[in-house]
Amino acid sequence: MLDAVIFDMDGVLVDSQWLYTAVFQRFARQQGTTWTEEDIARVNGTKDTQWSAYAVQRLNLPMTPQEFRNHMHTEMADFAEQFRIMPGAAEAVALAHRHFRTGLASGSARFIIDKVINYPVFRGCFDVTLSADEVTAGKPDPDIYLETCRRLGVDPSAAVCIEDSPNGILAGLRAGMKVIAVPDPQLTLSPELAEQVDLILPSLTELTLETLQSLA
Repeated sequence: MLDAVIFDMDGVLVDSQWLYTAVFQRFARQQGTTWTEEDIARVNGTKDTQWSAYAVQRLNLPMTPQEFRNHMHTEMADFAEQFRIMPGAAEAVALAHRHFRTGLASGSARFIIDKVINYPVFRGCFDVTLSADEVTAGKPDPDIYLETCRRLGVDPSAAVCIEDSPNGILAGLRAGMKVIAVPDPQLTLSPELAEQVDLILPSLTELTLETLQSLA
């Protein structure tokens, strides 16, 4: 039986990943270096303390992770009102809300999550929302999904997460959940990881009640 559907946010509900990447790449250029595809994959889906510590070390920055994080949050806040909703996302969230307990589990900061869930198409549709900053470890560790399931009052084995990144997919698998992948074309989904997910969809426009019920 399927009791809950939990959505990732960036790259699944809103087209925000390229904006975050652009902010990182611009900052790296200002430091006389580059932010690479490998860097993008390393930080995708991780919590703020993880990506900021990685960037400070990787770019050899003369600042603390907290200082870097504060700078990036200021930059990101300017974009959070402008995210484009991903194709099929509004319909998928509404569908889940009608039939299942519905959650959102994101690596983004709480202030960005709060802006997105208050978009008119998403407002009131989530029973639980959680930022990775509210748990011990971010994706690919399972903490955020385990805690979201706990707050929803469901067993992870009776929940499905919808993810776009390898880090997020790993988090769902490690939590013992069913996993639907809607892969980000910028991030490589290895054949080994693709074999472990329950379903791969080209976009959320393909998500139906029958598809979700078939995972039970």
